[in-house]
Amino acid sequence: MYFLKRLLMIAPLLLIISFLAFVLVKVTPGSPFDRERKPASPEIERAIKAKYHLDEPICKQYLRYLGLVWEKDETGRWRHASPGFDVSLKYRNHSVTDIIAQGLPVSLCLGLLAFGFAMGVGLPIGYFTAARRGHWEDYAGSFVAILVICVPGLVVAPILVMLLAIEWRLLPVALW
Repeated sequence: MYFLKRLLMIAPLLLIISFLAFVLVKVTPGSPFDRERKPASPEIERAIKAKYHLDEPICKQYLRYLGLVWEKDETGRWRHASPGFDVSLKYRNHSVTDIIAQGLPVSLCLGLLAFGFAMGVGLPIGYFTAARRGHWEDYAGSFVAILVICVPGLVVAPILVMLLAIEWRLLPVALW
């Protein structure tokens, strides 16, 4: 029963998170047109807003963001409306999907390696400190766990690169 309740709470939670993400993007000051060296003409700006559906009412934009908008095409059939994330605005000759697909394998590999390392180190330390509760090993393991949680990755990462790649030459510095 507990699992079923938690499972049923996932949908509203995801809806709330998606709504907050959408609102944060909308209330952030500025627009893509503000960063250009020479400002776009009003006609070009209107055309781009129409292409990416930024001229639609905010409710329809949110439904499109969720992927719930269906529209009639030229033949009169109902089709799922695309969100308009086709071409990258920064890399003109690449689609957003291609850019994500290019970096996804490396990100997944790094994420799985980090997860495996965390489980491989954390579980034995947790088991050992639980078995030696109240002894100095318990306090040392707890201290290390709190230290690992509290020190940000931006501090640890350069130190690990320096040690593992430059000093000990165990890993390459770059070129994944």
